[in-house]
Amino acid sequence: MLTKFQHQYLKNLINDKIGKKKIDRIIFAVTSADHSNTRRNPIPLYLRTMAITEFVHDLPCEVKIYPIPDISQNVKFADYILRQIFYQSGEKLTPKDTILACSTPDVIKMFAKLGFKNLPVELLNEKHQKYSSLRPFEIIDLIVKSKNWRHDESWKKYASDATQDMYLEYNIGDQMKELFSDSLLNDNADLTDTRDYNTYATGMDKNMEFKFKDIAPFILEGKIVDAGCGTGALINLLAKNYKESDIIGIEATRKFYEFCKMQDFGGAFVFFYRRNITDQNFKENTVNTFIYSSVLHEVYSYISEKTLIQVLKNTYHQLTNKGRIVIRDVVGPQNPNEIVLLELNEKDGKDSGEIKELSTYAKFFRFTKDFIPRKIYFKEKTTNRKKLIELRMQDAYEYLSKMTYVDNWLSEMHEEFGFWSFEKWKAELTKIGFRIVEGSREFKSEYIIDKMYKPRAKLFKLEKGELKEIDYPATNMILSGEKA
Repeated sequence: MLTKFQHQYLKNLINDKIGKKKIDRIIFAVTSADHSNTRRNPIPLYLRTMAITEFVHDLPCEVKIYPIPDISQNVKFADYILRQIFYQSGEKLTPKDTILACSTPDVIKMFAKLGFKNLPVELLNEKHQKYSSLRPFEIIDLIVKSKNWRHDESWKKYASDATQDMYLEYNIGDQMKELFSDSLLNDNADLTDTRDYNTYATGMDKNMEFKFKDIAPFILEGKIVDAGCGTGALINLLAKNYKESDIIGIEATRKFYEFCKMQDFGGAFVFFYRRNITDQNFKENTVNTFIYSSVLHEVYSYISEKTLIQVLKNTYHQLTNKGRIVIRDVVGPQNPNEIVLLELNEKDGKDSGEIKELSTYAKFFRFTKDFIPRKIYFKEKTTNRKKLIELRMQDAYEYLSKMTYVDNWLSEMHEEFGFWSFEKWKAELTKIGFRIVEGSREFKSEYIIDKMYKPRAKLFKLEKGELKEIDYPATNMILSGEKA
């Protein structure tokens, strides 16, 4: 968002000079240049550069534009920008020959520590937060709140002609309204601030061959949508096996979306859209297969049960006659309120410390404090010389399903896996109008049971005063519904 105030401000600086010194060059450092389609940076670099070029066409001095890749907010931000400009151009900017023009107090302070003076642009008084004009993000707010942004003069009286031309020609206002109304994502177009996406993606993708084998028998060729496609691992397998189909990936998270676009899918008909899966993204009766792999539990966890049901309804409307929804996800136990006894390994870690250092037993008590969806009620018991925890099967499952996710612990503490049993899932699909496809089932992943559960936890029931070891609940389900 380039403003009329900024344009006049720069024009006045060039005409009036700075302490009798002529301004030879203006440098635009386009930060987060590798971002787009996020609330923090809605517009791609090429459009930002086009707008700047038009914005400066009547300024009587040289202009340089440098794209600065994104960096997480830290105290080295100013030095990072200067180094980027140096490595891109060979030009080392110093306080002797360069002045900052910025109205953001935190950025001003960072450059001040490096010796740079600042021209405050809109900033009149930092202490009292006074500004001489609306700042760019405030003008964007006007667009987002406008009922008809194209004809609304409230933002146009502040936005530069260059920005207005770009917004109108490329329909930027509609994109912004969609981005800022997205309830699922944060300002960086990510699901959560606490998730390590590299670790998360590795964990999700390593068993994709197994997931594909579960999903493939239910797929109908034609238009196949992978909703919440992550890194595109499933898309890659779909592209290899359904070469005549249109394979469409829907992904809301910016990092995954950008990763997907960089991949080569061997000439298959593969397309990606950065959209929220909670929206109805396709016309009615146009999709043959809708796949949701390990994503619908996140809709339930981060938004609501009501939204999840609406997603299922939207899917029904978008499917063709006899089109299919295919869901592969976690699943809740059949008897969620059954009281069970949980024996946890005390010797595989410490009694206290960082989450990665804790024993399975000690980690349980951290889980009861950190788990956000609901309070976990439990009792500590000693039976037959075993130290046990008494609790509901649903709560036991919730811990079992998360106890090894230490790299993304805080993120997982937002999520509820066992909210619906398999029977409940089937009932909800049937209520919407789906016919449950034969072969749908809940199951226990051998890998999860053998590698994660067995070394760490056992389940018991107390029968006639004796402990009886019982099976673990189902870990996953594959569920398909056909549009009747």
